Amino acid sequence: MNNKKLLLPLLALTPCSLFAGETLPITEEKTEWFKFSVEARARIEQRNQQGADNSWAGTFRIRPGFYLGKDEGFAAFVQTEHTLAFIDDYQVGSPQSAQFTPHTPGNTAISDPENNELNQLYAQYKGHGALARVGRQRLIYDNAAFIGNVGWRQNEQTLDAGLLDYKKEAFQFKYAYANRVNRIFGSDASGAVKALEGDAHLLNGSYKFKEHKFTGYAYLMDFSEQQFKRASNNTFGGSFDFSLPRGNLHTELAYQTEAGNQAEYEDVYGHVYYGNKVNDFSYNFGVEYIGKDFVTPLATVHAFNGFADLFIADRLGLTAGPAQWDGLTDMYASVGTKIPGGVALKGFVHGFFDKDVDQFYGLEFDVVAAKKLSDELKAVVKYAYFFGDNDATNKFDNNVAQFSVELNYTF
Repeated sequence: MNNKKLLLPLLALTPCSLFAGETLPITEEKTEWFKFSVEARARIEQRNQQGADNSWAGTFRIRPGFYLGKDEGFAAFVQTEHTLAFIDDYQVGSPQSAQFTPHTPGNTAISDPENNELNQLYAQYKGHGALARVGRQRLIYDNAAFIGNVGWRQNEQTLDAGLLDYKKEAFQFKYAYANRVNRIFGSDASGAVKALEGDAHLLNGSYKFKEHKFTGYAYLMDFSEQQFKRASNNTFGGSFDFSLPRGNLHTELAYQTEAGNQAEYEDVYGHVYYGNKVNDFSYNFGVEYIGKDFVTPLATVHAFNGFADLFIADRLGLTAGPAQWDGLTDMYASVGTKIPGGVALKGFVHGFFDKDVDQFYGLEFDVVAAKKLSDELKAVVKYAYFFGDNDATNKFDNNVAQFSVELNYTF
């Protein structure tokens, strides 16, 4: 019997900061010891890319969950995930696209297959500033640039892991050991497309002083699957978040080497951005640098490098062969405000270059509008257009347009 594969599913709620951005809602009408939750999303998504047929996807996803226990002490949580396609003029993508539903050959990829699976199942103990949890769980570190749940897609990424999280005053330390990463392609996938198995040690510590914060991390991943062997890596990095008299400054640097059964390499990652908010108006600008061989296989990549998702495969390192890009330098800016009706509106522009800023990949414009309709209901509209450069190599010379409208319900 493989004891490592048994290391993980038992149950509980998600009260800690690891899950910022997609916390688990609970009802207060139930008893103190038993609570029921629902996360639901209906979305219509359209994607048009040169060289492929236009795709339309209409999907509905629901995650019912049951929580047993109090906030302090022992608790348990179980959550399932169910996705249905009511508009199926698309294909899912990945090397196994033909075995997913829906499958329309020749269409652009939208990675939301129909799915029924166990999403979370874990047990935990919380008390005295510490949280210990074991099981299948949602895990998000910091801004999800390295460890995230891919919350944009209907089927989220979870880990079969043991987690220790300790917080005392300004100090916090988190360590997770995971032997399985459950990817977004759901129950019909197989092999490394369905899950990455192996050993992942995820360490993250932070210290707040005055209005500033320092974070250091080490992410050591050795996955057994050879199909995506570039996903194995050892990453060491840190970030500083400075609170300035006007605005906030983020600086981050990481170093990465090979792990597992792959050729030796070393590469770097860097990210600097400044942001400020004045009343309802906000602005942000920055530069993110990713070396050619640098990978972030557990990241929520949709939150970075444009909503059109041109660079997902290379950034994740989940390609069967060598990298398609020559690294990435993403120079970006954004502005946001509130417009009449209580709608939050934000626009982005990205200029994409290779690691040496010698080759121009393309220019992308994004816009997102969000409206909170009630405590439980939120509407979101997104649009992205990537203008590929005609002289760019590989796939980056194609134009891509993407549009989505969705309704989110949490209970």
